[in-house]
Amino acid sequence: EPATAGPAIGKFSPRVREWVASMTIEQKVGQILHVGFPGVEPGPEVEELIRRYHVGGVILFARNVVDPVQVARLTNALQEMALSSGARVPLLVSVDQEGGLVARLTRGATVFPGNMALGAADSETLAYRAGLWTARELRAVGIHQNYAPALDVNNNPANPVIGVRSFGESPHRVAALGVAMIRGLQDGGVLATAKHFPGHGDTAVDSHIDLPTVPHPMERLREVELVPFEAAIQAGVASIMTAHVTFPAVDPTPGLPATLSPRVLTDLLRETMGFEGLLVTDAIEMGAIAKRFGIEDAAVRAVQAGADVVLVGWPQDWTLAIRVARRLVEAARSGEIPATRLDEAVSRVMAAKERVGLLDGDPRVDVAAVPQRVGSPEARSAALEAARRSVTRVADPNGFVPLGEGRRLLVVVPRIQDLTGVEDRGAHTTGLGAALAKVGFQVEERTYPLAIQATEAERLLQDVDGWDAVVVGTYRAWDQRYAGQIHLARVAWQRRLGRPTIVVALREPYDLGQIPDGPALLATYGTTAVSLQALAEVLAGRRSEERRVGKECRS
Repeated sequence: EPATAGPAIGKFSPRVREWVASMTIEQKVGQILHVGFPGVEPGPEVEELIRRYHVGGVILFARNVVDPVQVARLTNALQEMALSSGARVPLLVSVDQEGGLVARLTRGATVFPGNMALGAADSETLAYRAGLWTARELRAVGIHQNYAPALDVNNNPANPVIGVRSFGESPHRVAALGVAMIRGLQDGGVLATAKHFPGHGDTAVDSHIDLPTVPHPMERLREVELVPFEAAIQAGVASIMTAHVTFPAVDPTPGLPATLSPRVLTDLLRETMGFEGLLVTDAIEMGAIAKRFGIEDAAVRAVQAGADVVLVGWPQDWTLAIRVARRLVEAARSGEIPATRLDEAVSRVMAAKERVGLLDGDPRVDVAAVPQRVGSPEARSAALEAARRSVTRVADPNGFVPLGEGRRLLVVVPRIQDLTGVEDRGAHTTGLGAALAKVGFQVEERTYPLAIQATEAERLLQDVDGWDAVVVGTYRAWDQRYAGQIHLARVAWQRRLGRPTIVVALREPYDLGQIPDGPALLATYGTTAVSLQALAEVLAGRRSEERRVGKECRS
């Protein structure tokens, strides 16, 4: 059944009410549809979506990004299209700039360590600064909404899609650090988005691929999963993103994800928890939805359930957004989506635009000022401080760390590739060897595939005797598919006969629980430039305040 209207339209400002009253049904539907598009400059696809279908917002991915100046020019061009269209409403521009492994703006921008690194640093001040500096740089290039922070509680080490995107396994620390980041983002003029409601942490399936379930009773959900979202709502978070996850304790309908459930989005989130901000779906074409529901019909059901924005983020076929728009118009005209529900959703979109100043004048940004506002020394210093506080020495029974400067190092690292649908970088090297060389080590770097086989590991380490130390990096070695990395680390230790050997978990720290005692074990929670620099400083002995936390990393 369609959800009833939430807050009365009269609660919105007169300006928002006037905008909504002036729109046609097609224009209203366009405002609640936010889309991705191909290319680093506006092409005919996004132009048609803006001019003909009146889309209210766009989301940027790595495929749209070269550098900050180019992004500023891109968003300006998109805004010019929107202002010259029939609706003449500025676009809400969004992005996934979580930090760590989920960051679309990288070259020339400041990328903070990810959430688990901030959790290891355990500083609300650093989490706030991460949000604030990220927001300032996003606004400088014309981006108004960040789909961050993830408030999922990472209480399942085998979770394939959350992991280091979570602040950690304590609901209350996730809440505190998440609220700090939300305040930083919103003080910097960006709409923060708490995700993935009601919580994607305790799952073993990636919702980009299929439909996960969180089977716990309501009491447990209140004690764990919902705690960070309650705190975010109390702190005034501007928006929340839904999870394509089933929660039988909230809605027992078999196979119905939260994104399509009135009981989750309206009864729980709106009425029980009191959230009145903007509610955004996760990308509607993800596997959890696409494998079980027609995407166009799922978009209608999401709006009926209480969502204000339908996000079509990664279409292989960009015309999917057009099909979704047409289906939503059809549903609005027939009453399948009640007029009150549509007006409520559009009003929330317009209120969000009002909040970030998009209804106050020219939405374009000053391109000439971008080099001074993005990637500043102050921002990078804040990111490096967070990284330095996050490096975790899990074990070092033989006192190998620090190694001392100028030593000859063999560095063995994986060739990294995207492991989940949210990652957007392609295959690349870690940069660890270069970071170690910058602090004075003499480095030879060797790379290996994530799924390295035992024979290849033996061959890679056949000449380890001539080095002062061997540094082995792992990347999701806890996953059985990549367990050859554990064999690689063991071989390095066995062939070194007790001489300095360092194993660094470059993603989830759970890799280290499978390494035998002997090597020094460290965790960086990611491979951002600042995280690798901080690690290099620790190994060189330039920093001594790295975290010493063992329980979470080896469990």
